Amino acid sequence: MRLKDFELVINYSFKDQSHLMHAIQHKSFNKNINNERLEFLGDSILNSVIAEYLFIQFPNYQEGTLTRARATLVKGTKLTFKANQIGLDKIIKLSKGMINLSDDRKYSILEGAFEALIGAIFIDGGWKNTKKVIYKIYEDDFNNLSLDDNYKDPKSVLQEAMQAAGLSPPNYYTIEVKGKKFQSTLEVKNIKYSSTGKSKKSAETKLAESILANGDFI
Repeated sequence: MRLKDFELVINYSFKDQSHLMHAIQHKSFNKNINNERLEFLGDSILNSVIAEYLFIQFPNYQEGTLTRARATLVKGTKLTFKANQIGLDKIIKLSKGMINLSDDRKYSILEGAFEALIGAIFIDGGWKNTKKVIYKIYEDDFNNLSLDDNYKDPKSVLQEAMQAAGLSPPNYYTIEVKGKKFQSTLEVKNIKYSSTGKSKKSAETKLAESILANGDFI
């Protein structure tokens, strides 16, 4: 995919193309010029835009419900899906040695690239333009979003499902690994599941989602 075509997809044209180039360069491609700092910025911007949307659209819901809704909209699997949806996977720059990565690692890279893109748009065009892009990308999610007081995060859902199946509550084993990542492991019915994330909470949430998607124990 050409960068101009990508800009058409996200409905934003960069004033300075170097911002976009910076956002799609993984550290394996260039250790000195990569998207990690933009990823840090984009993570905060995305959370702020989503939080503002939920605050305005759902005035009668409490903080806990809004927090869980935001977590669902910015979780790793969601960002990976969005990255693929807009074609980031077709333009991201990686080293040749990254081709045979595990799916979990590839998803983490795309998640980071999506956040870096948001950061790059903010640097290039400011809050208003960034908000427009996020609203466009999340249009379907926003149109189909409904909240209720029973809205639960994946870890809570998994715990309830396991207890309903007569199993002990989940006991996550989470450690910090190389690359400022966390790896979480959980054994369910003698099967070990594992996932990684940028934080302890992220790793455990992604792991819960993965086990729920498998669902063999239910």
